[in-house]
Amino acid sequence: MNMTTIINNTFNLNVTNNFGANPLAGGMTLQLASGIMASYFQPLMASAFASAALPMMFQMQGGTMLPGTGGQASSFAPTEGASWSASMEGESQASIDLGDGYSLELDERNSEIRIYNASTGETTRVWGDPHVDIDGKHAFDFWGTTSFELENGTKITIDTEQYAANPNEYLASKLTITKGDQAIVVDGISQNQIGDLSITQSNNGQMLDMLTRDGFVLQENATGAGWRSELTGDIATQADLNLTKVGAIYGPGSEMPSMGEITQQLSSFLLFGLVNALTNAARG
Repeated sequence: MNMTTIINNTFNLNVTNNFGANPLAGGMTLQLASGIMASYFQPLMASAFASAALPMMFQMQGGTMLPGTGGQASSFAPTEGASWSASMEGESQASIDLGDGYSLELDERNSEIRIYNASTGETTRVWGDPHVDIDGKHAFDFWGTTSFELENGTKITIDTEQYAANPNEYLASKLTITKGDQAIVVDGISQNQIGDLSITQSNNGQMLDMLTRDGFVLQENATGAGWRSELTGDIATQADLNLTKVGAIYGPGSEMPSMGEITQQLSSFLLFGLVNALTNAARG
């Protein structure tokens, strides 16, 4: 039986709108072409979640389309753990379910991002300019782009911008969240401007990841609390995150690639060289 992998070309989108008594604004399930989810549901060219008066919830579900048998219609078989969902709460707060027990709570009023792991009960709070608290205790601050890699392969990249009230400080400004083909982009998380928080969801994760600089990378500690530096493998401290200060190698505006990006570039280069060598050999 032939199966088409839906995560690579199409996806199921469940949209639930709370529009009061309008029967046409209830839940619906649509299957759209790749990459058009955000633009199709953006009212008046705004973000999909721009309206505080009309709270919404989007859900992207990965899986496969199974062809029907005996004249029956084809059916969708979801992949376990492949569902991401996002919802707005007013104009400044949002929550994101990343599956596998991971979730995010966002509040632009304090440039706040909470990463919660239900499997371990651990919470990482990124807030202010930006401070990072782990299970309620301050761990370190950062200034330039920083990525948090979860154990399940999800990458949360946090871009920063100067704090309007103090240009010497920086705030989280944008989140780029990717895992395989799944992707969510959160704009307007900075407290510099309140009321512009927006969320865009798509299935262009791999391309988006390639186009988004990692900055300094922190990897979830698999053996306990905290985050490990990609560079050392040790639990990260302020000494590690000082590499994100202004003028440092991972500071604001830096183009320094992460170790993962360097490895990927080398792999692509070596693969290109191998293909070129094989092509030349085949031509004699």
